[in-house]
Amino acid sequence: MGLALFFAIGLTWGAAPPTLEELAAAIERVRTGPDGERVVVGHISRKLAVSVEALRAQHARTGLGWGELLIANLLSKTTKLTVDHVVAEFRSGKGWADIAHHHNVSLDQLIEDVQQSQQAMEQRAEDRAPPRIETPLPRIETPPSQGTTRPAPDPPSGKSSGRRY
Repeated sequence: MGLALFFAIGLTWGAAPPTLEELAAAIERVRTGPDGERVVVGHISRKLAVSVEALRAQHARTGLGWGELLIANLLSKTTKLTVDHVVAEFRSGKGWADIAHHHNVSLDQLIEDVQQSQQAMEQRAEDRAPPRIETPLPRIETPPSQGTTRPAPDPPSGKSSGRRY
């Protein structure tokens, strides 16, 4: 038992972190789920402090997936290069890790940032409320009136009006 636990922990500790390409693909999977586009684009907008409109324009202009666009923007902010410059390097055949190394960006930190975003998006997509189901309210029948339309008398207050009937 102890040896099996040791190996299980060792395998977990020895597992390589996901690649940036794997993380970008995971973000795309979140996007394809119900309400996924709103969750993904909203998260990226907040993380980068970039408007949704600007991100949609970048997405249309570059043709990148949302995960790739997040990586390109993070590299752009860290390197002070334009997003278009980073995308051009990616389109030339360089991988995200190669671009990060070439511009002295910590690959571990970049992976950690993207992985945190990916996990937050997955969590947010899973936490959505279930769809509302409209159910009619039960109808409550009231007994018919007993022929009296007078208001009910006020309860006694303990004070006498002084009149006797």
